[in-house]
Amino acid sequence: MISTTLAHYEIGDRLGEGGSGVVYRGRDLRLGRPVAIKVLADALRDDELAWGRLLREARLASQLNHPHIAAIYDLGEEEGHAYIVMEYVEGLPLADLIPDGGMPLEQLERYGAQIADALAFAHEQGTLHGDLKGSNIIVTPEGNIKLLDFGLGRRIPRCGTVEVTSSCRPLAEAGATAGTLPYLAPEVLRGNPTSLQSDVWALGVLLYHMATGELPFRGVTPFDLSVEIMVGTPPKLGHLPEPLQSTLRRSLEKNPHDRTLQMRELMSALEGISGNAGPGVAPLPAHEAAAPAPGETPSLTLAVSRRRKWWAAGAATAFGVLLFGAIYARHALDVGHAAAPVSESRVLKPVGAENPDVKVWVNTSSGTYHCPGTRWYGKTQAGEYMTQKQARNQGYHPAASHACL
Repeated sequence: MISTTLAHYEIGDRLGEGGSGVVYRGRDLRLGRPVAIKVLADALRDDELAWGRLLREARLASQLNHPHIAAIYDLGEEEGHAYIVMEYVEGLPLADLIPDGGMPLEQLERYGAQIADALAFAHEQGTLHGDLKGSNIIVTPEGNIKLLDFGLGRRIPRCGTVEVTSSCRPLAEAGATAGTLPYLAPEVLRGNPTSLQSDVWALGVLLYHMATGELPFRGVTPFDLSVEIMVGTPPKLGHLPEPLQSTLRRSLEKNPHDRTLQMRELMSALEGISGNAGPGVAPLPAHEAAAPAPGETPSLTLAVSRRRKWWAAGAATAFGVLLFGAIYARHALDVGHAAAPVSESRVLKPVGAENPDVKVWVNTSSGTYHCPGTRWYGKTQAGEYMTQKQARNQGYHPAASHACL
């Protein structure tokens, strides 16, 4: 569709793809302004009831006037293509800015409070997000965040979710819905609609990812990952400092009634965590930090045993008789296998040692630095040049998924 037009919108470069459609950079030919255009998946357009709900939710989302929410400008259908026109936000996905080992607490506090503020405002206006994840959040060059895709995640077809959660194919082959799966709350996996509490869960997953550099629940296939979400425990939760640890525990309660009740409550808990953090907890022992081979340590056997007891007690209510009975059988067979890390689309680290003397551009607002030749090198509003070694010594992290070579 590149270089074509929908109504009075010119389609430019392709920016990304998700479960609800493909996003392009575009231009409003009437107003002469840049926009982002999401061309919706056929499943959303062909289902008359789903299309009607999407129209209503888009109208609600278009009324969300908040500095951390990307505005919705228009929605329509042209030449068989349903589309939504949104504010174009210059920046990088939050998922691409999370370094190995996690963000500094100050940075997590800044971004987390902004996200919670935006979600709280939307909830107070009667609008859910339904598909919160790192790739749906843009960080601007000034270090501010913008939430995208309000309401669109609720229109993921239920049959598509069932198909992906029961799949034994690797996550990389499971399709676009698999990118959302790590953030789905247990009650949503059971077939319940998204809610205020499922948004709280998704933010808890994101905050854990920001704090540790890893997603809290992992699995080789969507099937395995679904089981971990239902019965597993985030491995590094107990090693985070307070009060962040207790905040995440309340956000990731399996039972939505036990979860943090309001987004404003979660926002208040996030404010000041960097200044109020207690003494750091000892790092994970080597045999716990890495995923062990089957039977490698007694702690793995104990963890597996506990998970099997959890599953035996809750299988009947967690999943349906057919699908989730199969999950129990599969889990019983596979308990000896270690879970493999799962993350959103991340660029693999290149081979080669980082250069401590290379000049990098430090974004003093966001806490990250940019390598020579990258998009924001020398271009953010607040920043300065220094060597990579100096940047690291001062607590800055690379904006990309690897350091400068």
